[in-house]
Amino acid sequence: MTTAIGTDQFGGLLRHHRRRSGMTQQQMADLATLSVRAIRDLESGRARRPRQETARLLADVLRLTGATRDAFHEAARSHLPSEGPGAAGPETCTPPALLGTTVGREHEIHSLVELLTVDQQRLVSVVGLGGVGKTRVVREAAGLLRDGHGWRVLWVQGAGLSPDLRELPSLAPDVTGVRGAARGQDVLLVLDGLAHRGEGSLIHHLLARCPGLRVVVTGPTPTCLGGEQVMPIAPLPVPGRALDHDAAALAEFPSVRLFLSHLRRLRPYAPRPAATPAVAELCRALDGVPGALETTAAWGLLHAPEELLHSLARDPERFSAPPAAWGPASGSGSGAVARSLAVLEPALRERLFILGALPGSWTLDEAAPLAGTSLADTAATVYGLLIHGLVRTADEDGRDRFRVLHRVRSVLAGRAAPRPAPDGKGTQAEYTSASPVACAVA
Repeated sequence: MTTAIGTDQFGGLLRHHRRRSGMTQQQMADLATLSVRAIRDLESGRARRPRQETARLLADVLRLTGATRDAFHEAARSHLPSEGPGAAGPETCTPPALLGTTVGREHEIHSLVELLTVDQQRLVSVVGLGGVGKTRVVREAAGLLRDGHGWRVLWVQGAGLSPDLRELPSLAPDVTGVRGAARGQDVLLVLDGLAHRGEGSLIHHLLARCPGLRVVVTGPTPTCLGGEQVMPIAPLPVPGRALDHDAAALAEFPSVRLFLSHLRRLRPYAPRPAATPAVAELCRALDGVPGALETTAAWGLLHAPEELLHSLARDPERFSAPPAAWGPASGSGSGAVARSLAVLEPALRERLFILGALPGSWTLDEAAPLAGTSLADTAATVYGLLIHGLVRTADEDGRDRFRVLHRVRSVLAGRAAPRPAPDGKGTQAEYTSASPVACAVA
């Protein structure tokens, strides 16, 4: 029997899905990194304003998909504060705890700290594919700025902000020192997971009002705000097949190190040296995306690396979500790819289909005639796709080569190629519901 629950009754909907999944409130709290009291208050209706980020975490834990997930988020939104002129400001929260190991991101962390301190950049967009580790890089850098430079850190979940970012002016007392901080102190404001391109005038107003403020935004695409410095986060380096005979050399590559670090928590003496080439091939198949490496390694308790590789070859989405007992998915599967595709400018999306059909890796000179575009247009296309994290550099033969990510190829293979729109402007495809112009490409 199906239980009908009104979409305005978020607490009842949450309780219904939790019980159907067989979880206790404690188990749900642990998986969603929330307190039991928070779950209890949401289900009872005492807490009637769940943040969008909280709703997303709960939907991930409950493994809701499709229309069921949409209804869940709609129920959460029905309890959000009004977005009118009197709307409440954004809720700052503690930066996320750094669980697990940070591997191979030393250069990115150092570069971000240097951008904010030495170069004195005041607005930085940290962009990349879902699961690539944007939040981890920013969290590590924020810790260094707080502990080593004495900065204050304000962390705001970007998913809960309105498109025009109207909530930001209410943060002025926090960043100017009125609420307990020393005036003139350097302040880092992180808008983590901004899912849309916000209107920039209020950010610029806040920056002008607060000279010691720096703003870092993480998201799948640049904000396109005036004066921003874009910092793309690429997947971790993966080894070439020429090293497959050398297990020790393979283990030095960041992607292999990260995979093995997750695997050894589950099987302390695994894997066998003979299995290291299979781990390297897994890292190549997963494009070195940390979130994908983590969720696949979680299945290493059940499968040897060779078995993982065999299953992945048959079904690229086989390990896109971790086992239920492991925790929420990292968001690095086909859904992350689809979200990145949805924000591509139509012409850029059309060229991605062409590049995705090219075998293996390629140089710009090789891709241009095959894609039927000039070298300059091909370079602009690849630049934009690198910014969005859909293409990665391929370290082969000491030349600048590029490769469309395997998971992107897999998603594209299941979609119809873009076609000219009826009015002759741009293209039509499954993704055209959201197609703001990609500022990374002229």
